[in-house]
Amino acid sequence: MHYTSKYKTRSFRKSLQYAFHGIVYAFHQEANMRRHFWLFNALTAFELVLRPTLTVVVVSLFVAMCIFCAELFNTAIELVVDLAVGWRHHPIAGLAKDVAAGATSMLALGSLFVGVWIIVGTIPLRFRLLTAIHPLATAMLLVACVAVWVVRFWPVRPIEISYPEKKETQDGV
Repeated sequence: MHYTSKYKTRSFRKSLQYAFHGIVYAFHQEANMRRHFWLFNALTAFELVLRPTLTVVVVSLFVAMCIFCAELFNTAIELVVDLAVGWRHHPIAGLAKDVAAGATSMLALGSLFVGVWIIVGTIPLRFRLLTAIHPLATAMLLVACVAVWVVRFWPVRPIEISYPEKKETQDGV
């Protein structure tokens, strides 16, 4: 028997739209995504001024995108856990959310090591803003920065979240 679902046959374009909506939602709703956004902009400015090698730029961009991905996974886990427990406090739900946040923190610590590698690798410091030494690195930095700015300030599609009503007990509490 061949089973087909109307949800499985959506187009690739539609899948990208859903993914884009999720990214925009996280940028608008999660404070840590906004912090990572500003840190990414600082990284971009730093690399445009110090002109590290193409390899360093590629590695730093990859690490920055991994941080964004980890934060997206953390947001997804938190939303699903909150939904599963009905937006009530539960110790195991809290632990699951803490573990997801810990994973993001571990990756952020690793990205700090990459940042130190970039700084140490660019000594002596070379201040050559937008020079043609590494035009591909400059182009990659600018494209990534513009893309992140577009996603960050894209208007979010509102979503209705209905929280369960609190039931009164016999005592009226």
